[in-house]
Amino acid sequence: MEFIKEESEDMKIEETFRVKQEDTEKQIKMVFTKEESEETFRVKHEDTEEQTDLMALKEESEELNEMQDKDLCKKYKDSTTGQTSFSCSQTEKSCSSKRAQKTGTRSHFTCQQCGKSFNLQGNLKTHMKIHTGEKPFTCQQCGSSFRQKGNLIRHMRIHTGEKPYTCPQCGRSFPHKHNFNAHMRIHTGEKPFTCQQCGNSFTQKRILKSHMTVHTGEKPFICQQCGKCFPHKGTLKKHMRVHTGEKPYTCCQCGKSFTHRGCINNHMMIHTGEKPFACRQCGKSFNQKGHFKKHTRIHTREKQLNLDLEKINVERASQQNQTLGIT
Repeated sequence: MEFIKEESEDMKIEETFRVKQEDTEKQIKMVFTKEESEETFRVKHEDTEEQTDLMALKEESEELNEMQDKDLCKKYKDSTTGQTSFSCSQTEKSCSSKRAQKTGTRSHFTCQQCGKSFNLQGNLKTHMKIHTGEKPFTCQQCGSSFRQKGNLIRHMRIHTGEKPYTCPQCGRSFPHKHNFNAHMRIHTGEKPFTCQQCGNSFTQKRILKSHMTVHTGEKPFICQQCGKCFPHKGTLKKHMRVHTGEKPYTCCQCGKSFTHRGCINNHMMIHTGEKPFACRQCGKSFNQKGHFKKHTRIHTREKQLNLDLEKINVERASQQNQTLGIT
């Protein structure tokens, strides 16, 4: 008696299906494996003693759950009994199942190199590619390689421009489900990833991981040309443009190019006339933060000058009082 494990990207729900077989002279062991989508099955026949085992092996992609199944073994639900059944087109056998409560995940397969454990052998095989460096799935358009088929499918959306996940509140679309989920937290205000050291919370796990370098002081990304170290891969990538001279951000109105996105955002305010940086002391506005900071120094110098003049006046008054004999 085995179980079929169904997984989705954000939530893992395990369903245990009990199988009842009437003819017990020669039982059939049916192993369902997914080929085209995450639940397309092939059927393997073996003689067993007195059981029929069903095991669904999870393939790599986390998002393929949402594709339409092209199953050899089709799943349907009885509207009267509420039971879920599986009907196999090759063996013409069928079996019914009831959902059982999850009793806990047991790990059976352990990586001999790092000790990490998995409950499915397929997951261990996928994990082993991290150690071997194997990337068997290659993009035919750009040559990028991936360890998992699902990662290649997600990557292909860069070339196709497909964005299947659309925000119902603002209409913005995303190529990947994790991008969509992260975006939705902007609307909900949810920040589920909290720093245990300072209590700051973040919408995405990668942002928390990036934040943690503030506490650890870790700078694992090193420039091979000048030896400068950086806490984040993105920061190193931006720094490399100093050496390469790359300017990937181009103004669509005047054609001027920039090394960083922030620079082109500031530049665009010249065309739009926007001046978001306003001085609180005099009310003057600026389109660039650098110009605003430069301006505030005028008030800082003025303030310091006033303090110096006030100090001089106090000293002069004190000297005059001493001269006149006033205590």
